[in-house]
Amino acid sequence: MNRIITISREFGSGGREVGKRLADTLGCAYYDSEIEAGLARQMNLDQGYVARAIGNGILTSIPLHFGRTISSPSLYKQQVDILVEKQKLLKELAAASDCVIVGRAADVILSGDDPLKLFVYADMDHKVARCQQYEEAGRLSSPRQLEREIKRVDARRAQYHSMFSDMRWGDKTGYHLCINTTGLEIKQLIPHLAGYAEAWFALRRR
Repeated sequence: MNRIITISREFGSGGREVGKRLADTLGCAYYDSEIEAGLARQMNLDQGYVARAIGNGILTSIPLHFGRTISSPSLYKQQVDILVEKQKLLKELAAASDCVIVGRAADVILSGDDPLKLFVYADMDHKVARCQQYEEAGRLSSPRQLEREIKRVDARRAQYHSMFSDMRWGDKTGYHLCINTTGLEIKQLIPHLAGYAEAWFALRRR
């Protein structure tokens, strides 16, 4: 079985950087926006539309848990198709090679592959400062604006995750390791995270 690592993350916590650096260190494939790009090609849709459908709330009108029931008349066929194809693509990627996948409810969708589930979080001041440093929130500049955007993005992520699982997004009981990046340089964390991952997968092979 391939080594699969899923990373759920609060906006501005550096979860994407954790994933990329960890994948490079472990020699794994890394998937983030590549997932939307692949779906857009497969379905002949605009990549931005697919990205919004997966992460930005287009599907929030769906009132029931996708995968457990799709009987609601409010479901839109194209949106459901995106969800179905996304799940298929995630499973194909996990079956193809060792990989790190950021977001996309991969921790739930790939639970049958026994992934190492990480959750990356940080204090609000740290997340605001990181967003300012890396311009992660576009033209928003004031700390108050950034804090509102961080909360909005995280609420969407939690809502999207709830479509696939009853487990509350960010609940420590749903992850193998929760990582607080507050005040830390992520590149300094990676050797330790890589060691943890190697030990975790070694135990699974016994």
